[in-house]
Amino acid sequence: MRLPVLAAFFVAVPLAASLAQMPTGPMSTGKMPPGHPSIGQGQAAPQAQMNHTGTVEEVLPASPYVYIRVKEGSDDKWLAAPAADLKTGSTIRWPDGMPMKNFFSKTLQRNFDSVDFVEAVEPVKAQ
Repeated sequence: MRLPVLAAFFVAVPLAASLAQMPTGPMSTGKMPPGHPSIGQGQAAPQAQMNHTGTVEEVLPASPYVYIRVKEGSDDKWLAAPAADLKTGSTIRWPDGMPMKNFFSKTLQRNFDSVDFVEAVEPVKAQ
C-alpha cells in the first residue's frame, strides 16, 4: 500500500512543479528568445527596406528556411530566409539581416563561415 502512494507522490510533485512554471496568460506570437534570428511570417518586408540586390548562385532548402548563396556586386554571401522558391541565376532583393558567424545548420549538417538571417527575399522582375 505504501509503494503506490510513494510512486504517486514522486510523479505528482515534479508534475505540479512543472505546471506551476507554465505561463498562464496568452502566449505572444512571433517572439523569439533573445539573440535568435527571426524566421519571419512569409511576408515580404516593405520595399524601402529591400536595400540589397544580388544574383542567386546556389539554393539549399532546409525547412523552415532556405539558404541562398548570392553574389552581391563582387561579394559572395549566404542568406537564410523563410522558405521560398528560387532559381539559380535569378536576381533577388532582401533587407538587412542579422549576421551569424560560424553558424552550424543542424538540418544541413553544414557549417557556414557567415550567414545573414533575413526576414524575406523577393525576386526582382526582369524588365
